[in-house]
Amino acid sequence: MNLGIIYAIAAAITSAFWVVFEQQAASKINYLFGAIVVSLTASAIGLVFLLPKIKSTILFTNPKGVLFAALAGIFALLIDYFSLKSYGYGIPISVAGPIIIGGSIAVSSVIGFFMGDSVTLMKIFGLLLVIIGSEILVAFSA
Repeated sequence: MNLGIIYAIAAAITSAFWVVFEQQAASKINYLFGAIVVSLTASAIGLVFLLPKIKSTILFTNPKGVLFAALAGIFALLIDYFSLKSYGYGIPISVAGPIIIGGSIAVSSVIGFFMGDSVTLMKIFGLLLVIIGSEILVAFSA
């Protein structure tokens, strides 16, 4: 199996735990403060892993990498904020979690197609299944 697929599976599993912990935090913390805590925690843990290797690590090879990482950070904060607000309004984890994750799959797939990823019938079929599944969750959560 391709190592990239293994990392994608690991990201999916960690994303699932993120969904659970966001839902649990939502009713117990201000949404913006919660998003900041998530970001600061991620930064602190990242530094713990980076600092021992700092002398042997190339931090970036292209300034655009820093720009795109900063933009990703902005959207990571927004993910936390909107997720906490969603759960704060009482949306069950079994509905909001798949909508958040499935919606991100659909949007990132479409963006990928516009950025030059190959478009195949199987990719379109998978994308339609994700969209239909999210719509079913929305329809039956009302």
